[in-house]
Formats: sequence, structure tokens, C-alpha cells
Amino acid sequence: MQAAVYYHPDFADKGYSTLRHRVKPGFDALQSLFKSGKISLRTPVIDETAINLLRQTHSSQLVERVKEAGYHEVALLSAAGVVQAAAALATGELDMAFCFVGSGGHHAGHNYCWGFCYYNDVAMAVGKLRQMRMTRLMIIDIDPHSGDGTRDLLAADPQVIHLNFFADEDYSYEETKRNNYGLLLDGASDLVLETALEEYLHRAWNFDLLIIILGHDGHCLDYGDFYLTTGFYERFARRIRKLAAGKPVLFVLSGGSLPQVAAEVIPAVIEGYIDD
Repeated sequence: MQAAVYYHPDFADKGYSTLRHRVKPGFDALQSLFKSGKISLRTPVIDETAINLLRQTHSSQLVERVKEAGYHEVALLSAAGVVQAAAALATGELDMAFCFVGSGGHHAGHNYCWGFCYYNDVAMAVGKLRQMRMTRLMIIDIDPHSGDGTRDLLAADPQVIHLNFFADEDYSYEETKRNNYGLLLDGASDLVLETALEEYLHRAWNFDLLIIILGHDGHCLDYGDFYLTTGFYERFARRIRKLAAGKPVLFVLSGGSLPQVAAEVIPAVIEGYIDD
């Protein structure tokens, strides 16, 4: 299996204050995997592709507001990494990728952002995949805060399946018209979330590439309103590999703040996925 991690030191040095302290500990916990050759390291760069996708995804007014807030560069760098990982997966260069970020993405809509999120990295990656003629895509979001920005940008696309498991507001999803599914699970434990996931994951989904939005703020020690253990994340990664059945998978880091949680959860996800 060809697996890579996308990481830039700016995510830890210049990322959003709530999120950045977990980045380097999470990355450092992967060193044995790098040394063993099980995963490779790639460094994202801001390029013309990322700049053009930003223009296509978000309004110019939002971009100006993000620049005024001081997070434009690190948010665009975060999104560029997700875009570049998606492209490498689409060409078959990689089988799995895990993207660190300096700011989140799933609360960023076309003309708004909140909750430590500025640019919607996954929506920008979908734009890139569209350019590469990869149309059938599936997104599973298990960050405990609803991915309203992703839905704002992608809900109208009938070829994008969006499964969202969250613990905050019970947003409306038009399941009968589009492939958008949302499930409110406030205070979910391992068993509750695994049971809910299985209700959906056993279905015969039609996709060419799978994107996972993963927030370790759902860990019982972190700030979200799920109460998951590290073991859940490892089992979840194994279940995603089974669901993917050989198709490429992109993991995108979302919420979470505690360094010790990141140092447990991120290796658990990657090892859970790549180990036989």
C-alpha cells in the first residue's frame, strides 16, 4: 500500500490557536511509521491550482475577511495539501493519504466561515477531482460538529454522497432528493457511533474515491460532545478500509486541541488503516 502524510511546519507554528498545539505532537507520534517505510512524508505548497480553486469555491468577500483575520496563508496551505493529496490518489500514485491542517475546513461555506474553519479544503479537493474527471465521490464526516459548510457547497451535487455524524444542531437534510445524510448523536459513545455508522456503511455505495473528515475533538478527553476512546478511531479506520475495498481514501484532520489525544488518535487511524 502506498500511503502518505501531508504536513507543513506552518500548521503548528501559524495555525489557528485552538488547533495548532496538537499538530506537532500528532506528527511526531508518526516517526516510527516513517522510519519503517510504511508511510511517506509530503509537504504541501500553495500553487496556482490551489489559488484558482479557492476563487471557484469561495466568494471574494470571504477571502478578504480571512485575510483581515490573519489566517489566509495557513488556511490556503492547509487546503492545498488536501487538494494535492486528492490528486495523487486520483492518479493512483497513492492508495491512502492523511492530511494535517493548520485550520479546519468543514464550517466554511461559499460566503461564510466559523468554528476555526476558513477555507473548505474538502470542497476545493472535490473541485480538483472534478477537473480530473473523477465524479463519484463519498464524504464521511465524524467530527462532532456538523459540516454545514461542506453541505452548503456540495449538497446540490447528486454525485457527492455526504454522510455527517454530529453532536450539535439537528440540521435539515433532504435525503429523498440528494445524497445528504445527517444524524444527530449528542454525547455518543464508541458503541453508539459505531452502531449508527454501521446502519449506513453496510449499504452498497457507489463511489470512486472516499474522503473522511476526522476530528479528534470527538475523543472523550477533548472538547467535542462525543465521548470516544482511542480504540474507536483504530476500529473506524479498519472499517473504512473494508468499505473502500481497494478504492483510494483521503483522511482530512478536522477539530481537536489536546496534544496527548492527537499523539494517540492520529497514529491509531493511520496504523488501523494500513496494517493488515
